[in-house]
Amino acid sequence: MKGGTYAALRAVVALRQAGVDTTLPIHVLLTCDEEIGSPGTRELIERETARHRYILVPEPARAGNGVVTGRYAIARFELLAHGRPSHAGAALADGHSAIREMVVRIPEIESMTDDDCTFSVGVVQGGQWVNCVSTSCRGEALSMAKRQSDLDRGIERMLAFNQRDADGLGFEVKLGVVRPVWEAGEATLSLYAQAKAIADELGMPLPHASSGGGSDGNFTGAMGLATLDGLGVRGAGVHTLAEHIEVDSLVERARLMAGLMAALR
Repeated sequence: MKGGTYAALRAVVALRQAGVDTTLPIHVLLTCDEEIGSPGTRELIERETARHRYILVPEPARAGNGVVTGRYAIARFELLAHGRPSHAGAALADGHSAIREMVVRIPEIESMTDDDCTFSVGVVQGGQWVNCVSTSCRGEALSMAKRQSDLDRGIERMLAFNQRDADGLGFEVKLGVVRPVWEAGEATLSLYAQAKAIADELGMPLPHASSGGGSDGNFTGAMGLATLDGLGVRGAGVHTLAEHIEVDSLVERARLMAGLMAALR
């Protein structure tokens, strides 16, 4: 993501240095969002992009030097298990472990994964003292789906895990940030066609496809705005310690984005 942002900014600088005046003004919006989203930036993204004709997103390129013309829907959930404290040695049976409650729920949640919708728990934190039965355990889960209807059903299934008894013991699920599905429309495909023509001139392949993972393009694409995502650099090992970029793609993708910025009307 940093490589793509750098390439995009260098494309703007190169156009200025070459004395190329773009027909349309170019604005750059940087947000604190990563894929999982933040509570406050969706409104900002939608407000600012609504004033623009084209949206270019320098997220990493896809396989085969590809770009992205659609994104899966994503929902983020906060999980909270509630237990009852007791002394872990003297009165173990009097307690109800929140950690154990979470451990039971995790495989139940992840077992709902199918071809239409995925469920994964990526964060778990619980307990405070080793000699005390845990009273709380929190976690975070993520769900992704190719279609909005599948994600909506997934959200319903997740919220159905809410169950607490009269003593407050049990499990709680809260819906967090949601990125809507983005399906390629006529405006996006027309924008892709212009990018493909420039890529042809540069002698590079430029396939396109819908992609898993979320970006700001989820919001702008769902708004019906002409959005082209995955314009950033090539690489591999995303979200691992082996994550890396292909250095040659810094120049190649900067040239592509500069050409596109200059051509758009």
